[in-house]
Amino acid sequence: MIKEIQAKTVIHKHNKAFPVMYDLNPYRGCTVGCKYCFAQYSHYYVDLGNFFKDIIVKTNVDKCLDIELYKKRKNKQQIKIGGVTDAYQPIEKKYLLMPKILKIFKKYRIPIFISTKSDLILRDFELIKQLSEVAAVDIAVSISCFDKKNAKIFEPAASTPKKRIEALSKFSGICRSTSILNMPVIPYISDNYKEFDEMFAMSKELKIDNIVSYPLHLRSQKVKNNFFSIVRKHFPKVATQFIELYKNSSSPNIEYISNLNEIIYSLQKKYDIYDSYTPLHKKQEFVQLKLF
Repeated sequence: MIKEIQAKTVIHKHNKAFPVMYDLNPYRGCTVGCKYCFAQYSHYYVDLGNFFKDIIVKTNVDKCLDIELYKKRKNKQQIKIGGVTDAYQPIEKKYLLMPKILKIFKKYRIPIFISTKSDLILRDFELIKQLSEVAAVDIAVSISCFDKKNAKIFEPAASTPKKRIEALSKFSGICRSTSILNMPVIPYISDNYKEFDEMFAMSKELKIDNIVSYPLHLRSQKVKNNFFSIVRKHFPKVATQFIELYKNSSSPNIEYISNLNEIIYSLQKKYDIYDSYTPLHKKQEFVQLKLF
């Protein structure tokens, strides 16, 4: 079910930065279908059933944004797009909300942080480039599995991992920063050295600025049970080990996290790519990046 609505507000403030305090989501629900998605529970509060199929489209998002940014025009804090649902999910091809949104941000010179799993972002390359000339723009792509087949299991409607990184690289030198959110790393499935090494090597070659890695967190019991079923079906050899790791906790234990961090740190040193993203502070002066 896809339902079009007239939203009352579109900018929301959080209690803590993730990585910024404000976010905007032009859609509620997400057709990318990530099996580990932390936001699935949010549909329960508005009497919607399937987070991946019951989609709310905020058709007036640009008009709401215009009004809200006008009121906050002296408060130029960075706003994240796609923190809960992917703004470049497949139905964005039809609704074309992001070009309208980007034009409003350019109008008020408001810095943004875009997070996506889609190379559809390249459609709006020129608009993002224009915005980056008057305000800071950070772009990140989220990758849980660098292996294409495994990624398809957990993120069925996302672009392939390589396409995501290739799309991200187009913004290198144009935007303030380009980052790979290597999260969630899926224990015993996407946490092997070979897969990490291939991702780091490609990122180095394409001049990506940052890679942030973090293991899978299964927030609710319902999401956890569904995820266990997927692992049993597609990865039977590691199912017992995986389930044991999460049976009594939403996150891996300290020993697992420590071992994962050792692998990541060794690759950071090897390729000289770190988790070096710096939040854009309100008083931080914006300096336009130069290509040459």
